[in-house]
Amino acid sequence: MRQPFILVLSGLLLLPMSGFAQLKAGIKIGFNSTQLTNSKEIQYQDPQGIEDFSLRIKEAKYGFHLGAYLKGYIGKFFIQPEALLNSNTTTYDFSSSLPDRVLSETYQYLDIPFMLGLDMGILNIQAGPVGHVFINSSSELSSVAGIKEKWDDLLWGWQAGIGFDIWKFNLDLRYEGNFYRYGDHLTIFEDHYTLSNHPSRIITSLGFVF
Repeated sequence: MRQPFILVLSGLLLLPMSGFAQLKAGIKIGFNSTQLTNSKEIQYQDPQGIEDFSLRIKEAKYGFHLGAYLKGYIGKFFIQPEALLNSNTTTYDFSSSLPDRVLSETYQYLDIPFMLGLDMGILNIQAGPVGHVFINSSSELSSVAGIKEKWDDLLWGWQAGIGFDIWKFNLDLRYEGNFYRYGDHLTIFEDHYTLSNHPSRIITSLGFVF
């Protein structure tokens, strides 16, 4: 189901590009830093009221992305859809009757931003929605009895920032906000939990135009 969905969504994003007189294509690579607010500690207790374990976010590490984009111009305005494979890692502090451990979780999304912008020469400003299509995950949390993960196929957010164009290279600096709560993919013995409020990211990308 996920692969046809990605193809359809990507096709819808690219449909408006056919009407532009000036069209550029490029590749980009970069990294991001996830910002979390109001992080919570989950303290799970068994039905007898005895604490079984506790779990909290230790660090949302830097993530990396790689992909391609199109950029179509109407005068000084442009539309820029992108398709970027993004990988992030989060570590958790896990405490129980056994020695404390640090558990790691790595996950990959196909990020599809659809940016609208104003070109002012070397500098441009841009903003637009972004879809996160879940690809895969690998997590040490699954080794804990009772913890299950169910990732949403599609999550939504938005991005805004500035870009710098020098010859065939471009540098983008963006802020991303999201509409989901961090950690809502986790259930513990069928109970639903979240570990933070809506996550945000600082994204830096270096691109090259063909």
